Amino acid sequence: MPDALEMVLRGGAATTFLVLAVILLRDGGDRTLARLGALFALSTGWWALNIPPFVLWAHQWAFPLLVVAFGKAAAFWLFTRALFDDDFRMRPQDWVIWGTMVVGGGLWMVSGRLGLPTDWIRVPHQIAQVTLALSAAWIAWRGRGADLLESRRRTRVAFVLISALFMVGITTSYLAPGRPSALVVDLNVIRIFVTGLAMAWLVAGLRTPEIFARAPATATPGVRDLPFIGEASEVRLHDRLRRAMEVDKAFRAEGLTIGALAARIGAPEYALRRLINRRLGYRNFNAYLNAWRLAEARAALADPAQHDVPISTIALDAGFNSLGPFNRAFKAAEGMTPSEFRLEASLRAASPIAESA
Repeated sequence: MPDALEMVLRGGAATTFLVLAVILLRDGGDRTLARLGALFALSTGWWALNIPPFVLWAHQWAFPLLVVAFGKAAAFWLFTRALFDDDFRMRPQDWVIWGTMVVGGGLWMVSGRLGLPTDWIRVPHQIAQVTLALSAAWIAWRGRGADLLESRRRTRVAFVLISALFMVGITTSYLAPGRPSALVVDLNVIRIFVTGLAMAWLVAGLRTPEIFARAPATATPGVRDLPFIGEASEVRLHDRLRRAMEVDKAFRAEGLTIGALAARIGAPEYALRRLINRRLGYRNFNAYLNAWRLAEARAALADPAQHDVPISTIALDAGFNSLGPFNRAFKAAEGMTPSEFRLEASLRAASPIAESA
């Protein structure tokens, strides 16, 4: 590939990723999703410029930026999780993974500059990048059925393909011993350019308030206590949905999918998705189910007649597959464990104020 064409492709990719970072930060504000997306875009954009005359290796000011760019795979993985998981929160171990990739890349660069062998760190680092890319692809793929945001659902398959194109395609070409061939370098330049355009196209399609809106702090099916206002067809669909959840306790069914629920109430799946998302305010079908399950569990835990019923039994009866997910979901919604909630409910019921009321 002519040097001039390579520079044009790399410069175009870097510019695209820079614009992508600006869009994410502008539209996402202080959201973790926006910051992680910008970190990924800036890391990849800088990596695209990793040739003279854009980056002169003799200039020490470029070294820290190049080292940070080695964290692009981890940033992509974290961005994917934040995009497709509404409950995602950065944990210390997430930063450790990102930092490990950055440090590993730094050791790789230092070893190369000092003329030392690099395979001891290069190969594990590249394998880690492939692993993170495959993990990102799986995250995007596995939750497609329960996602209620149409714009986000449409991007999942494309995101899987981009994961393969961006990380696996580029990384595996460097796993072979020795320096990559000119053909490999040329293919990687083209991959970076195409990936930049593809990511910009995807994010442009995701630039809607629903993607960057904050999910509700607690999910409750409180709409059943309020009058539902909408078009006549929506009202009828909501009545059927409400009957299935309140009366038939459909949420107790193990492995219930939105397709199965739509078939159960005799409604098109797209109409049910739109109702639960746009009218009831849920971004994920599993969150909607868990809201009903938690409401059922809360009522059982506060019921004096069920005081001796094991919490695990209450969780399973409400539709949770095991006690662990139930405890985590309950504490996230209530700020206390099920045992603490039951004790507090018992104390309220036994207090003189409760008796006089």
